[in-house]
Amino acid sequence: MATAPAHDQITLLDVAELDRQIARLGREDAKHPLRAELGALINAAAARARDRDAAAEAVAAAEGRLASAEETSASLRGQIERKEAQLNSGEGLTSRDLMALQEEIAGLRSLLEQAADAEFAALEAEEEAEAEVARIDREIAALKERVLQGRARLEDDVARIIAQRREIQAERDALFAPLADDLKEAYERARSHGGYAVMGMRPDGSTGAGVRFSPLEVARIRALPDDALYVSEDYDCIVVRLEG
Repeated sequence: MATAPAHDQITLLDVAELDRQIARLGREDAKHPLRAELGALINAAAARARDRDAAAEAVAAAEGRLASAEETSASLRGQIERKEAQLNSGEGLTSRDLMALQEEIAGLRSLLEQAADAEFAALEAEEEAEAEVARIDREIAALKERVLQGRARLEDDVARIIAQRREIQAERDALFAPLADDLKEAYERARSHGGYAVMGMRPDGSTGAGVRFSPLEVARIRALPDDALYVSEDYDCIVVRLEG
């Protein structure tokens, strides 16, 4: 049976508590709520960036429709101007020609009114599309600002956690280094399997881990030499005998 001085075994309980604190800080770092919050903000910013691309395409399409509407209006105005000039000169025109020209001008003016309405609608659509891009830009900027602020808070918290872990790790290493080799090997082996690794057993069989050993097992453990290293097969952990 492996052996280790009784005081080394008692010290191992302190080492295990420090290991639990180190593990807790590791979980606190890995599962820091700001990590999930930042992930959600970054995803939201990426989604809004895609929305902005779509909105920018809508602006380009609206600009194209506006340019086409303006071109149509300009063409109609040009035709009206030329025909009005022809009408006003009256040169080489019969009365029938004049009437036909007037009707043609009236038709062109009607088309111009429709074109003006289309031009106005295209202008409104362009302005709305540009406003949507501007609104999305503001949202993205706000999200990025929140990401920057969140990262700063996370970095501060992580720095605090790392400092605490280093301090506890140094204390743990100082306690663990001088322990008996058999004890250290048994502890590391138990830790690698997960579970309790080590627990202190009181004279009544109770432990701080919530496990209670049977009177028969308590008697068997306490009958061992003080430096005997007992590893429970049921819990795959070192059992340290406590006096109180």
